Amino acid sequence: MASRSVEGNRQRRLSSVAAILIVVAATFVKVFPFSGHLLAAGAALAITHMHGQNRIASWFGRLPFRTVVLGSAACAAALLVTDVALFRWLPAAGLPGVDFSRFHGLRGDAQATAMWILVGPTEELISRGFLIDQWSVALKNLERAPLFAVVASALTFGAVHFYEGTTGVITNVIAGLWLGGLYLQQRRTLWAVITAHGMVDRVAMLAFFYGWL
Repeated sequence: MASRSVEGNRQRRLSSVAAILIVVAATFVKVFPFSGHLLAAGAALAITHMHGQNRIASWFGRLPFRTVVLGSAACAAALLVTDVALFRWLPAAGLPGVDFSRFHGLRGDAQATAMWILVGPTEELISRGFLIDQWSVALKNLERAPLFAVVASALTFGAVHFYEGTTGVITNVIAGLWLGGLYLQQRRTLWAVITAHGMVDRVAMLAFFYGWL
């Protein structure tokens, strides 16, 4: 019985790693604008459903409104302050500035800017909801596995933003840590992380739209 239990845990860990690889790979599929986000989010939902995990309902579970508002506002403020500091300190330390060339076309284009604002919910479903939960299973044997899962998810989140250069990857890893911590604090629900991400994205998109960045 013990050997079966060990083998079952091993299979669950391998299955979680495979699921992570599939969803991350899906983010790089470019068929139409934002196709990667939509495909990866769809894959995350499908895999979670197939695994029989009652996580989808939990991701959108109800928390006190005050808890969600205060958590998201505090996290958004922390993200903005951290970004401003890192945008200054990392180039001063010799690293290149963040490569925002992908967003230069948003200047004065309200429709394209509005579409980018919609990316936040899919990124949070993938990077916080799905990846943290799957990494938690894959790292289950480690002490403090949820914290290691947040770190692993943040590293993945940073890596998929490779197009922003080294400094962009670092700032996105830090953002992933803030958002991952909020996800755990909010009992693994997505409302607050989606809201916090959306607040920061709105500031960034306004900056791109008006040419401030």
